[in-house]
Amino acid sequence: MTETLQSCSLTTLLDHPGFLEGEFWYRKNYDADQLVFLEGEIGSEIYVILNGKVSVCAQVRVSDDRHMQSGLCELFDGEEFAHSCFFDNEPHSATVKTVSPCQLAVIDAEKLKQFLYDHPEIGFLLLFHWMKIILPRLRQSNKRFSSLFSWGLKAHQIDSLIQ
Repeated sequence: MTETLQSCSLTTLLDHPGFLEGEFWYRKNYDADQLVFLEGEIGSEIYVILNGKVSVCAQVRVSDDRHMQSGLCELFDGEEFAHSCFFDNEPHSATVKTVSPCQLAVIDAEKLKQFLYDHPEIGFLLLFHWMKIILPRLRQSNKRFSSLFSWGLKAHQIDSLIQ
């Protein structure tokens, strides 16, 4: 394995001579407080923050007629999001808005998939990189869910019924 292929992220892939801007990806500029995509929309693009900061939030249903936005995290330069469209056609599970002016690299998931089929050694490294991103996010989500579940049990005094 060559020195350059010992690690791979979408940021490093953008510099690969075969992964051409305009063919596989393009740059998009956003103003502060601009919507990138909404929770529930189906997307086919993966994003890399070239510069700026975005906020990731999800809608929480309080009751049938009441909803609120819950902040999940903020992402900064070099971070990636919306990986799931690489694997399935399910809707986005969160809304992403810019916090500051941003420039994003917008990568076509299907074209990325074809590039990785043609370059399996890069594909392996990129998938490994994604697992290192996604697993901590999943663990954090599990902790939040567990804490909220515990809070709900206590709020409804169900915890006193548990032995």
